[in-house]
Amino acid sequence: MRFFLVRHGQTEANEKGLFYGSTDLGLTRTGLAQARKIKLALKSVKFESVYCSQLRRAQQTANIILPARSRSMQFDRRLNEMHFGAWEMRHFEEIAKNDPHGWQRWLTGGQKACATGGEPFEDFAQRVTEFAEQLRAITTSGHQLIVAHQGVLSLLLARLLNMPAEAMWHFSFQHQAYSMVENHAGFITLRVFNGQVQYLPEE
Repeated sequence: MRFFLVRHGQTEANEKGLFYGSTDLGLTRTGLAQARKIKLALKSVKFESVYCSQLRRAQQTANIILPARSRSMQFDRRLNEMHFGAWEMRHFEEIAKNDPHGWQRWLTGGQKACATGGEPFEDFAQRVTEFAEQLRAITTSGHQLIVAHQGVLSLLLARLLNMPAEAMWHFSFQHQAYSMVENHAGFITLRVFNGQVQYLPEE
């Protein structure tokens, strides 16, 4: 069984380098083009199930990749990006200037980190870990597509690989790419990371 992990296409906030998670933005023209390129890269893959964040940018991306599956997608709140509270739609330089204590706590807090007024990292990690365990429990051999966000996917990948939650910071998912992990009898390996060329199923 293979899990294909896809980050949504670019939004205006990504373009401007803003902190955002729960703010429900759509894709830019560049983001739409990125999603279409992922569609071409994955055109030969037959997906058994599609799991998607409830946020618009992820849904737009998923609907472009698999338009015929739009009604059967499973929209799961556990795949929503972290909520950054008072920091939503603000640049990190502005946050560091106007909320220096909160910013320092974010940088040094580890698994206790929390944006001012936002979702605690522990809560975020718990819901994503729960979803990772759900994926592990799938017993069919079909391919699964997961469309979500940088924070969610990096944490999901870390947990699937039995790494601690803080290992998520080592994984940077690109917009115009897909990653793939394989579950072989319970042993999970990372086979593709930020792939952009067409995926060719192995015989």
